[in-house]
Amino acid sequence: MERTLIAIGVATDGKLWQGHFGIAPTYFLYHPDGALVEKRANPYGAAAGEKHQHHDDPKLIIDLLPECRVFIARRMGDRSRRNLAEKFGITPIITTETTPEAAIRHFLGEQS
Repeated sequence: MERTLIAIGVATDGKLWQGHFGIAPTYFLYHPDGALVEKRANPYGAAAGEKHQHHDDPKLIIDLLPECRVFIARRMGDRSRRNLAEKFGITPIITTETTPEAAIRHFLGEQS
């Protein structure tokens, strides 16, 4: 599967997830043109009641989001960011935006 989409970690209130990307309750998946494609629940997320021991293992989230080439988050561990980029070819982006809409606009604005 070709990685083309952009994933943003989102909280249950619809704002960007404040914690680590890997335990976001939901991921909003965007097309490179900025259109929202899907809202995907994270079975490993904070809302799932898990202990989150996996949050520094990006492979689980990569397998959950195989079509995504960019992960946008408020927080992400340094080791996870390095692994994403070096081992998996995924671009990790840390943002200060508070909504997924603002985050995708900001990201796409920087790409043009």
